[in-house]
Amino acid sequence: MSEKTTLGRFIAQRRKFLRLTQEELAERICVSKSAVAKWETDGGLPDRDNLKRIAQVLNTSVDDLHRIIEQEDPNGNDVRVNITSEVIAALESYGYKVIPPNSDEIEKGKR
Repeated sequence: MSEKTTLGRFIAQRRKFLRLTQEELAERICVSKSAVAKWETDGGLPDRDNLKRIAQVLNTSVDDLHRIIEQEDPNGNDVRVNITSEVIAALESYGYKVIPPNSDEIEKGKR
């Protein structure tokens, strides 16, 4: 069985394929090396602007990156992404409503 690709794993694999260090990738997308390391270890997700720059540098599309983020596992279950409070704040600043799992709103929708 093949291992599920996460956004972090994809970024790391593409970066290595292009023979870039974390520091070189960070410089090209105007972030810190620690931000790249955090994304590659699935410690958080890049914001919308960084996703666009990552896609350009890694020669892929933002849509492909979104598909990786939103992918489902082979059993049809949603893949849960552990996102940080900073990512939630960024999403909410763009008008998205973030509903935590197990919230009352999810339960109401199931009825």
